Amino acid sequence: WALAEAAAARQRIDLAWGAVLTRFLTLECGSGRQLLSAGRVQTPTLRLAADRERDREDFMARPFWNVTLLAGDPPIEATAVGGPFWDEGGAQALVALAGLGDTAVVERVEHRERRDPPPAPFNTTSFLAQASRQGTSPSRAMLAAQSLYVSGEISYPRTDNTVYPPSTAFHEILGRLAESTYAAYAERLLARSNLTVSRGPIQTTDHPPLHPTAAPAKRRAGLRSWVYDLIARRFLATLSPASVAAVTEAHLRVGDTEFLAVGETTVDPGWREILPDENPVSALPDLKEGDALPLREIRIVEERTKPPPLHTAGTLLLTMQRLGLGTKSTRHEIVDLLFRRQYVSGRSIRTTAAGRALVDALAIYGPDVTTPDMTRHLEDRMSDIAEGRATLGEVVAESRHALHGVLAELRAHRESLGRWVRDATFFEKDYGACDACADGRLVRRKARNGWAFLGCSRFPECRQRYRLGALGQRLPWSESAATADAAEVPSTAA
Repeated sequence: WALAEAAAARQRIDLAWGAVLTRFLTLECGSGRQLLSAGRVQTPTLRLAADRERDREDFMARPFWNVTLLAGDPPIEATAVGGPFWDEGGAQALVALAGLGDTAVVERVEHRERRDPPPAPFNTTSFLAQASRQGTSPSRAMLAAQSLYVSGEISYPRTDNTVYPPSTAFHEILGRLAESTYAAYAERLLARSNLTVSRGPIQTTDHPPLHPTAAPAKRRAGLRSWVYDLIARRFLATLSPASVAAVTEAHLRVGDTEFLAVGETTVDPGWREILPDENPVSALPDLKEGDALPLREIRIVEERTKPPPLHTAGTLLLTMQRLGLGTKSTRHEIVDLLFRRQYVSGRSIRTTAAGRALVDALAIYGPDVTTPDMTRHLEDRMSDIAEGRATLGEVVAESRHALHGVLAELRAHRESLGRWVRDATFFEKDYGACDACADGRLVRRKARNGWAFLGCSRFPECRQRYRLGALGQRLPWSESAATADAAEVPSTAA
């Protein structure tokens, strides 16, 4: 019963915040004709994307220099110890000193072993993040996973858990996979005397991590097959031993300058046989102390510090999970909503003019709704309901009080807020001054039948309008060419 009350509280709270804020913004900033939505999870998520984009815009790249050499046959590449150099003169001086020699002498060779543990089991967020990283949108990946669950091929796809419960029938699942294209991996794991299972940082009791429950159905290659393969390979990898590599570090000296070359070879692929390394490191040739390698080239490589990468849908999901924004079932829907509202665009997520204006204005005039703090607090309170420490009525009343405070702050600045957002969205679709009244602007509109046209922003006082050609050119309006009634609904097209 407590869990049901927690779910009911979430539903009421989300509906209240979304409906109240969306209605206010649509009426005040969209003149009632352009839907501008906001919410206790949606808006902080939009700010995450906007802040990352702003950090990237404000980033000042700094140049730096590395000195590298090629020596030996076959040639190996080594980098000067002490780099990178933030002054090009230092790199040039080092090259001048090193250039006095014609051989690179191996001073010492060090060997060590590196063990890479298998990855953690998939929960919903990490699964969708990985799907996004490999080019599939979270919403499409989730639909495919839901279909696989309904057909009995995978476990329930909505879970926070990254720790398999003791009741997981590993041998039974492996037995089923042994009758599929994963037979080689499954049989090798079944032959082990004991299975060592990886675990992630989040342990819950709701549902197990995502894993296959049956061999894949025979179907044409497509999204469902791809998603099943992603889940099955991660499951097999979590039951596999660590990957072991032998790492070699060769310290070379040219004159008074020391260089370092690093290589590695695989000793035991372990789980990487199932999930190969995307950027493997090549091996070094057999080197011994005292070897003199013919010097082929010494060069200065100029690089620049890189700005933080823009968010993708996948990194946004992981950040939402870390900050406690949304739930396993809603995070991908929130990200998808930002795209559908045209607040963000692109695989590397950038905010549109409307999205940036909205979140920037709210950050000034209603900052509580743009930060994760308020949402995280409400999530904690809903957990209190589930665990019997609070009642539904108490938490809903607390949420209502917080919402009233945010709304009061927005109402106090309604004119400034509305002007800020309207200006940004207005000029995004501005086609210049109206040539009929001179006071209005020609903006892109959409007729009831979906056709786009240009109309005066002072409608209905001024009824000037133009048709838009296929290439966006302005054409004279004629009822025979465009019979659509010019309903004043802003186009959602850019």
